[in-house]
Amino acid sequence: MILYFSGTGNSKYCAEKIAAKTGSELRSINNMMKKQILEIDVVQSPLLGFVCPTYDFDLAYAVAEFLDGLIIKNVPDGCYVFAVFTCGKSCGAAEKTMRSILGKKGMELSAAFKVEMPDNYIPMFPLMERDEQTRMLENAEVCLSGVIDSIEAQKHSTITTKQMPAPMKFLIKRIAIPGQRKATKNFWVNDNCIGCGLCETVCPKNLICLQDGKPVWTKDDCACCLGCIQRCPKQAIQYGKKTEKTGRYTNPNVDL
Repeated sequence: MILYFSGTGNSKYCAEKIAAKTGSELRSINNMMKKQILEIDVVQSPLLGFVCPTYDFDLAYAVAEFLDGLIIKNVPDGCYVFAVFTCGKSCGAAEKTMRSILGKKGMELSAAFKVEMPDNYIPMFPLMERDEQTRMLENAEVCLSGVIDSIEAQKHSTITTKQMPAPMKFLIKRIAIPGQRKATKNFWVNDNCIGCGLCETVCPKNLICLQDGKPVWTKDDCACCLGCIQRCPKQAIQYGKKTEKTGRYTNPNVDL
């Protein structure tokens, strides 16, 4: 069984490729969050995988929170448990966080891998040029192929990451990660909105509802996946002051 979380398709693409090659059942954490499914049964599954993006050099807080509360039943002896993190460059402390979450459930992470894919946090960074995205996705394909080979061989591995400076750790822990939850206050919509409701449909936290044909973010519990802003068909949804002048990104190799 493979569980994945994805806002723009990068992690979904990786999960689909791994599932297809290993013959594994695929589960969307986004949908599980949305429907409040808090239990899985992995009986007779030879492997259990988690595929998700990294935010602020760590496991996305919403994913960490969900997995922390997830009940995982009937894990077979010898089950190969792995994580694949998609990131722009570094996955930071994501592996450590994942090991801690699983450890509290009496489970051990057999292996962790990373796949570098186009960074698309457009509220802070400009979107990379299309040719650069293409090159990065081509490199990701090669990397993912190697990851799949390692998973099929059930290799044990860990990700080597540089230790972050203490001030950066402090800022991420005290400001950036709490800021993910409160991201809703920065969303707004311009006159391009057609009231299609896609944003409401894709929000894994059920925070968006249409009022008078326009989306409204109802509370501060955002998953910060940016699915609403990146997948808006009219680029009507904005975040802060920068996104009206930048493009949008979804993985071109996956249906969302």
